[in-house]
Amino acid sequence: MAKIIQITPKAGTTGAATPGRVYAYLRVSTDTQELGSQKIGIVDYARQRGMRIFEWVEETASGAIDASKRDLGLKLLPKLEPGDALIIPELSRLGRSTADVLATLKQLSERQVKVHVVKGAMQLDDSINSKILATVLGLASEIERELISQRSREGQLRARASGKHIGRPRIERDEDRRSKLDQHKDDIKRYAARGITKLNLARIFSCDWATMDLWLRRHGVTISRN
Repeated sequence: MAKIIQITPKAGTTGAATPGRVYAYLRVSTDTQELGSQKIGIVDYARQRGMRIFEWVEETASGAIDASKRDLGLKLLPKLEPGDALIIPELSRLGRSTADVLATLKQLSERQVKVHVVKGAMQLDDSINSKILATVLGLASEIERELISQRSREGQLRARASGKHIGRPRIERDEDRRSKLDQHKDDIKRYAARGITKLNLARIFSCDWATMDLWLRRHGVTISRN
């Protein structure tokens, strides 16, 4: 979902879209990631160059999704006009793959929109040098991600080979295990002492028979036969 923040134009301008406006685009993959650091970088970049940001577009979406299917391609790109500028934190915000990044840059170039990349303080336009640079940088980012993923897989294989456990810590002791039935332990023990069957206990506490049976055995609770 994208969050669009439009800045009211200065006095003497109209609300209609006109060339020469500056847009800022930020993207994170999850809601738990922070947009603040990206925004600070863009604000500093724009201030140093005397650029006034007309509109911010903030989006939470995976870079694995093509730009054409994200708000970047659906909402932002269509409104950009010749002479406009787009500021992004880094090229990877446009997409995860080199192909997607280059496709987006191609559209921006065709629209005669200049792209400012905060990381590296780069400016990309329709010049051949910019196209070469964008290709190299996009490919480098993709290779870097693949290397990180490969190192992670290799690290896991080495850990498994040495006998280390990968994933959630194993629960070795029964007393360390937790169950939703624990909060009802007093009631369960009282009903068991009255001879309530495991099946009926499971119905009372909204679980299946096997779960109740396991809980009773783990806690040493037996059903009274009296």
